[in-house]
Amino acid sequence: MASKAARIASVAHQIFGTLPNRGVRTGHQILKRPLTGAYEARFYMEPIEPAARVTLPTYTSELQERRLAKLRMLRQRGKGPPKKGSGKRSK
Repeated sequence: MASKAARIASVAHQIFGTLPNRGVRTGHQILKRPLTGAYEARFYMEPIEPAARVTLPTYTSELQERRLAKLRMLRQRGKGPPKKGSGKRSK
């Protein structure tokens, strides 16, 4: 009897493209969903910084300026990063 049910399920799969629901997780629902990669890629704009650095060598972003200002303040207080080769584990 099980072989007949299996044959019916396989024929139904060939005709209707369905999968048997036997309590087994197949991930079919996730695979049925439309792909969204192209939409997500379109949503996020290309960063302008690489192109701006090529055309304007002195270009710095606002984030970069803030980071440099913070480093300057830390170095004035003596809290900045050590020079290369003079870190905590140097000999």
